[in-house]
Amino acid sequence: MNFAAVVAPRRRLNYLDFVVLSLYWIAIGYLWNSLTALLLPDLIIQLVGRAHEGLAASFLKSLGTLVAIVWQPIVGGISDRTVTRWGRRRPFIAVGTLGDVLFLIGIALAGNYWWLVVFYFLLQLASNTAQAPYQGLLPDVVPETQRGEASGFYGVANLVGIASGTVGAGLLLAHFGRGLAITSIAVVLVTTMLATILFVPDHAAPVESQFRSARELLTKTFGIPFRNRDFRWLMISRLLIFMGFGGLQNFAFFYFDNVFFHNDRKATAIAASTLLGIAIGVAALVTWPASRLSNRTGRKPLIFAAGLLGAVGSLVLVFSHYQWVPAGMLSPLARGLSVPDLAAQATLTGLLIGLGLGVFFSVDWAFIQDIIPPHEGGLYMGFSNIATAGAGIIAVFIGGPLLDAFNAGPRLLGLPGGFPVVFGVFVLWFVAGSLSILKVPERRVSA
Repeated sequence: MNFAAVVAPRRRLNYLDFVVLSLYWIAIGYLWNSLTALLLPDLIIQLVGRAHEGLAASFLKSLGTLVAIVWQPIVGGISDRTVTRWGRRRPFIAVGTLGDVLFLIGIALAGNYWWLVVFYFLLQLASNTAQAPYQGLLPDVVPETQRGEASGFYGVANLVGIASGTVGAGLLLAHFGRGLAITSIAVVLVTTMLATILFVPDHAAPVESQFRSARELLTKTFGIPFRNRDFRWLMISRLLIFMGFGGLQNFAFFYFDNVFFHNDRKATAIAASTLLGIAIGVAALVTWPASRLSNRTGRKPLIFAAGLLGAVGSLVLVFSHYQWVPAGMLSPLARGLSVPDLAAQATLTGLLIGLGLGVFFSVDWAFIQDIIPPHEGGLYMGFSNIATAGAGIIAVFIGGPLLDAFNAGPRLLGLPGGFPVVFGVFVLWFVAGSLSILKVPERRVSA
């Protein structure tokens, strides 16, 4: 591979360059989607029971939100200013990934809920240490005219990780247990980390000298992005849309368990991973064409449409326990999954959710790069993780107590009352996110 093209910003990258640059996205997607969609709900049910599952998930993941909000922008800004013989991003990626592996082992061995909380918090700290510098590495090496193309690769890589995590780890969890599922996460993390630090160049000069005090660190880390009006609106839109998608992901397991299976762990894991797998498969198919389309139509219209598709998908899921797919089409799927017909029908909601997810992933990263200042990718991309990693956690923090409270009351629309309420909140988030993106002006870069 000729990485001279990566180092020289005016030269175009080839497909192999983009593939190597994108590999660690696979690990990020694999880690957080297998953990939040399947492994943590399973652990929470085992350790605290169903009566308090929403509150337990809310408390656990709210700690992760604090790390995403505070630590990732800080470590991203530090990496922008770091000088080492190995580069300014690589040391953080390596150390953070090794911490991921250590704290995943802690989660696997956690014998009670509070040990789970401790190791989950430490895992968030380690993962964010690696993620902010990695996300800052990408704008260091991608030419401005190839942002749309790069966004397509990053979107596909992230979706491959999400698919592997939700489907692959879901099958490992269902058939071989939690230990092997967590081991698979560690293998993916270490493999892609080694490829990144060995083959991706890290030669960009620091943006300025290192922070001289804690006050300067905090002032610049949180003050500079907030003063960028366009970036603020893009982050509001991104956060709301990701909260919708993250909420659907985090509550899918609880939805199937409460509505269809009632304590059948294996059937619940299969149905939840099937819905998410369909969504991810569709998203992967549309990501690349949508990224190419964004070069002609602009980023904003596609992000607006993606939020509305997520809203429609959420509404359809609420009514999935009423049959609307012909039995002749539904029964073969139900037999293949070994689940009831209506449970199989609910998994098909992934078609709409996946379409919105794929369109959003295809252009979101490119739009951020269009509006942030050059050479400060670590700071701005670290700050953007408030939306990326924090959205699902915020969704659970808000949705968890609502789920418990309304599930304890009367049924609504034929469902345990919490699910129509929570999914209705997701619809509002999607719509608000679509409207917020209209406040961000397009800045088209000529190829």
